[in-house]
Amino acid sequence: MSTFISSRTVLLLAVILIVSFGLVACAPEEAEPEEPEEPEEEPEDPEEPEEPEEPEEPLEVVFAQGADAGTLLAMAYIDMTTHSVIQNIYDPLITRDPDDMSYAPSLAERWENIDDTTWEFELRDDVTFHNGAPLTAENIKFTMDYILDPENDMDYRGRYETVEEVEILDDYTFRIHTDGPMPILMYRLTSFYPLEPGYLEEVGHDEAAIHPIGTGPMRFVSWDHEERIVLERNEDYWRGEVEVDKLIFRPVPEFSTRVAGLLTGEVDIIRDVPGHMVDEVNASDIAEVRGIPSSRINYIALVNLHDGPMQSREVRQAMNYAVDVEELIEHVLDGHANQMAGALSELNVHHNPDLQPYPYDPDRAIELIREAGYEPDELELVLDSPTGRYPMDEEVALAISDQLGEIGIDVEVRINEWGHHLDIIMERETGDMFLLGWGPALEAQGTIESLMTTGRTYTGFGDPELDAMVEEAVDVVDPDEQMEVWHEIEEFVFEEAPWIFLWQQYDMYGVSSDLDWTPRADEVTSVWFMGRN
Repeated sequence: MSTFISSRTVLLLAVILIVSFGLVACAPEEAEPEEPEEPEEEPEDPEEPEEPEEPEEPLEVVFAQGADAGTLLAMAYIDMTTHSVIQNIYDPLITRDPDDMSYAPSLAERWENIDDTTWEFELRDDVTFHNGAPLTAENIKFTMDYILDPENDMDYRGRYETVEEVEILDDYTFRIHTDGPMPILMYRLTSFYPLEPGYLEEVGHDEAAIHPIGTGPMRFVSWDHEERIVLERNEDYWRGEVEVDKLIFRPVPEFSTRVAGLLTGEVDIIRDVPGHMVDEVNASDIAEVRGIPSSRINYIALVNLHDGPMQSREVRQAMNYAVDVEELIEHVLDGHANQMAGALSELNVHHNPDLQPYPYDPDRAIELIREAGYEPDELELVLDSPTGRYPMDEEVALAISDQLGEIGIDVEVRINEWGHHLDIIMERETGDMFLLGWGPALEAQGTIESLMTTGRTYTGFGDPELDAMVEEAVDVVDPDEQMEVWHEIEEFVFEEAPWIFLWQQYDMYGVSSDLDWTPRADEVTSVWFMGRN
């Protein structure tokens, strides 16, 4: 059977073929398959915003010492508890390097010894007082004149009696002229604190003594007598930013109360931690004892300024033989002191190394008392002592009374509040003996002249021969000759025995573990050297 395809069918097939071919011919070449894109990393969780640091709590330092300040007017009163406050409100003309105790710049940047009676100084030009007044050479002249004016009754007057005048060369340069050689001048100027004349003239001496202004790191806020003195940071201090925001001084006479306050966090620094409490403080998590051999000396003055057995050199020597200083150091001070041979400690530049301490020899003491015309049991003496001012001072006085009692001497111990103790010394109203400390004691004149020559503020002794020796010594400029004459004077003092020579004390501070502060041999406690641990 034949198959019939019509011409219409042929035509339709042809069209289909042509169209199909065209579609194939026009199709693009097959593209290479694209590599699949790496999937995007999952976004990390957004970081938590950092918590803003909380501002540090203001640094408040509470300093407990044995007594309140006597005044807040610089150089009006000789007393270290007062001076601890003063050195935070005022700045000294020059200071000391804490490591070697050499002189270092403070308000005075430079100085030159022109000749034996002339010193030239140049002040910084960027220092202001708390009331905004600038420090200039005029302040130095005013301050020196103010100290030397007897009407102002300044205790430091005796320290500058040799000064003739302060000569102003320009706003920041001046010269100090003395009426004779004054080799001790630089030493004196470490506690010369410029005053602001405008303020003193405006408010008067008495008001300036209770509402002071100075150039120091802290400004005065308030003084609640026998309770607290409050100071705040000087925001414009010339040295830079002060880390301590507030400084509070509290008088706390009892040693145990001071330690308790330290261990409960109520106070941050205390003076004179008793030796038997050192381990307790160091074992706490809150504080530690930081100690240093001090330049301060402790002694019993044997008063020859009124009638009585202390007029006799033999009796005074006997007191030294009758007191067992080594036992006192070991059992009362727990070993925290160095016995002295004479009036000067080993830290004193003029210390005489040839002297040896009086040995404990009660038999020799009895012999000397008899040589003076007495029997030991005829002696009835009075010993005045402060309480809480020096390491274990009351306990030391009572122990000395007991030791003297062992050879038959009857000693009444009178325990005095610190301010009263100083008053009766200055008024010459003590008993036959009194306990006192002195420092910084870094050279001979400041100790022997101040404490053993006739008429000085805290002297208990007078001897014309010693007065004459010291008067000659203070003019000696040559260092070798100086050493020689002071060694001779020390030998004379040792024989005359104006004191029971005790010890160079250790300064034992209890300090909060949070506080960065290192004690110094010169007892500087300025907050400029304090910070946060």
